[in-house]
Amino acid sequence: MSMSEVKKILVCGATGQQGGAVIKALLADPPFFPHEILALTRKASSPAAQKLASNPKIKVIEGDLEHSSAIFEKAGGKNSIWGVFLVTLPSMKKLQPGVEDKEVTQGKAFFDAALENGVKHFVFSSVDRGGDEKSWDTPTDVPHFITKHEIEQYIREKTQGSDMTYTILRPVAFMDNYKPGLFGRFFAAAWAQLGRKLQVVATSDIGYFGARALADYDNKEFRNEAIGLAGDDLTQEEANQAMWEAKHRPMIQSYWLLASLFKWMVGDLGLMFRWFETVGYGCDIEKCRRLNPKMKDFKTWLQEESEHQ
Repeated sequence: MSMSEVKKILVCGATGQQGGAVIKALLADPPFFPHEILALTRKASSPAAQKLASNPKIKVIEGDLEHSSAIFEKAGGKNSIWGVFLVTLPSMKKLQPGVEDKEVTQGKAFFDAALENGVKHFVFSSVDRGGDEKSWDTPTDVPHFITKHEIEQYIREKTQGSDMTYTILRPVAFMDNYKPGLFGRFFAAAWAQLGRKLQVVATSDIGYFGARALADYDNKEFRNEAIGLAGDDLTQEEANQAMWEAKHRPMIQSYWLLASLFKWMVGDLGLMFRWFETVGYGCDIEKCRRLNPKMKDFKTWLQEESEHQ
């Protein structure tokens, strides 16, 4: 990429965890490359969107993935956007045979609109399903893993013979799931119930790789490649030890019965934790650290980024 050429980058889910992390990484000083950030949000008047809009380096665009073509029209039309970061939200509904899930429909439609409007590099945030190569052929039985696998396959197929390149990021469980409050306690208890290691990643590191994939789009590590993202691999007992060392207190858990009830009520989560126990993630952490020497382990995340006091 020419360092004198300013690229327009459209970041979807700009007020969410992953989109926000990508924007923060793009705003690094010095920047990865000269760019203009277009931040997509469903409600431009929200406090989070207004905070983004207050930055002169960011232009906020209101829109949603239900109307993908309109998003690109607002962004300037054909050939205006050079690169895209897309993260899709799971519908959390039971998948029906022969019926395309809403997440898949939106993901495919947005990709089609990006291709039609001349986007050159497309970054999609998916999920690891057992390793970089294994994930291509392994949808799993977890509904929101299946939907992302389907979007991945669509991107891979449709970019063949086109001028667009892609990078698929496959993060594992978020360290940020362990946050103060009820959900964080459920997550800690469900983690403890696993009885085995769980790979985790900081969302800030997902942001780094999102920005890096756009900057180094022509690098063999990122051009038409999928990369699993993980910064640590540890049991809940080891995570608890990291909490003691970082915050001088233990991880707070909910009662195991409540955690089990929560997983049962939200069936998608129950299937996911069962998959963690029987199969599990398979990211190459050493590769992640080679590409990002500042990749955070759980203790570092607790010390530098968590909201725990």
